[in-house]
Amino acid sequence: MKRMIAILIMMGALGGCASGSVWKATGSTDEFTDKTTMMVTSGDFSAGTSIITSSLKFYPVIRKEGGELYVGLMSGGRYKIPVGTIQMRIDQNEAWTITPQETPVSMVPAMPEIALGLPAEQQEMIKKAQAQSVENVYKMMSPYTVAGGAKARSILKQMLAGQNMKYRTVGINQAASTTGEIVLDESLASSLRLIGVNPDSL
Repeated sequence: MKRMIAILIMMGALGGCASGSVWKATGSTDEFTDKTTMMVTSGDFSAGTSIITSSLKFYPVIRKEGGELYVGLMSGGRYKIPVGTIQMRIDQNEAWTITPQETPVSMVPAMPEIALGLPAEQQEMIKKAQAQSVENVYKMMSPYTVAGGAKARSILKQMLAGQNMKYRTVGINQAASTTGEIVLDESLASSLRLIGVNPDSL
């Protein structure tokens, strides 16, 4: 009996495996801000509404925050790593490049006030430069790299019309390495509908 249960558990785990052609809708709510983020992604395994991903691997993601859509890659696993600049290519179309600078920073801590005895105009310039530097660091260290607005919608339209997508991260002063490939099947459109995105309205 125990052996039969073990076999059924293994079959269930294998059945939940995202074979590279399965997209799934998921979401989370920030317990401090009550802000809900919905997303469509793929993983190594899925169980119920959960998607299981691995550390040191990247996964394509479509995020919905409020009324905004973002498309790109995210870092998987329990311990996230920075994604950096990425490229996504759908079928034989020209590749899309998304940089960390395009990734929105939802919450950047307030900067300390600068009191250097300088004129107000110079202090304001220094304050802006410092804030920009901090924002850039946050973006570079982000466990996801995504584009929003018209670019995100254009990529998503291409994905919905396509059959296959390759994606990779692009390192500085090193050869880019292909990190994955995924089939663009019907589960993409159906998962988008589950998070409130009508593929026909893009």
